[in-house]
Amino acid sequence: MSAPRPIHLVGSIPLEPAAAVFETVAQRLGTLVTRIPDGEQIGWSSAAKRSFDRHPMLEASERVPLNAGGRDPVEIFRLKPGFKAEELELGPYGYAENALSSYAQFKRLRDAGIIPAGTRYQATLPGPGTSASCIKLPGEVVLPLARAALWREARQIIAAIPAKDLTIQIDLGMEAEHEEYLRRPDAWDQPMHNVFHWTQAQMADSAAWLANQIPPEVELGFHICSIWHHDPSGGQDNAVLVDTANAVASRLTRPVAYFHLPVIPKHRQEDYAPFKGLALPPGTKVHLGVINVSDGLEGAKRRIGMAEKVLDEFGVANYCGLGRPPSARAMGPSSHANPIIPALRKATPQTIGAVLDLHRAVAEA
Repeated sequence: MSAPRPIHLVGSIPLEPAAAVFETVAQRLGTLVTRIPDGEQIGWSSAAKRSFDRHPMLEASERVPLNAGGRDPVEIFRLKPGFKAEELELGPYGYAENALSSYAQFKRLRDAGIIPAGTRYQATLPGPGTSASCIKLPGEVVLPLARAALWREARQIIAAIPAKDLTIQIDLGMEAEHEEYLRRPDAWDQPMHNVFHWTQAQMADSAAWLANQIPPEVELGFHICSIWHHDPSGGQDNAVLVDTANAVASRLTRPVAYFHLPVIPKHRQEDYAPFKGLALPPGTKVHLGVINVSDGLEGAKRRIGMAEKVLDEFGVANYCGLGRPPSARAMGPSSHANPIIPALRKATPQTIGAVLDLHRAVAEA
């Protein structure tokens, strides 16, 4: 039997507190994971967006649907009258405070032998564009503001958590989704992408700037998301994901441990061809989101078979996060199509054990 494929967990896991996430993952997956997120206990991009509600220089101006069919409207913010963009500073968001609390729980469990030695705590940050796409300012203005705010959060995390214990993952959600929208605007029911704009070069410059501030001894990874999550009718163009990864990677001056890229159940063999074009630094691993609870082990095995024809080596993961923790502060507008289609179904607190067992079965298949 060949060695199991490594497993990557993107971020969200529907358990609380963080200790419950760490213990459950460690029990189910053991050494098949080398890093464990805290489940996104304060939410993902919603943690940044909550701070805009309180910001003395920002005000809500309108609500725009995040998902197809006019569903899940989100607040759009603008500068209040009398303020100038050059006066604006974003944050704090709370990611650092959350990470320090979660790491304390992580370390306690690892010291007790419940989490395997050598496992890292994975702190997740939204990309600059993802964190601030709801602020109506030009890309050349809002992206530097957003990346600076995220670096302040990351700097606090790095100062408090030993590098050997830490992975920082940057999630490029709206960054990749906007590029996919720009290439096929008629394919999507996505008015949110008319609220903001940046070019792929601007996006990549901003994401790489943030990554390059992180000391090289801290493990770094990227998750790239897909507009399919918001409007499944348009499918998913893997060339956009590859181009996004390559654009960011080409600007990095430090090592990157991995990129996570989703795939979708409807993909056929020809849809995997763009992955041949990945141009990542030596030593960078790819984790493909081949796991989907809608078709389980057999669906994952089919997708692995197609991926093996174009990639020599890759780890396995769910297509995105596994579901939000059941707490008020982790909530926000649905980040996925509403109503949910089967291929977008997530885990629940009741099913998370079975979903993690599915991850193990896929890794060992």
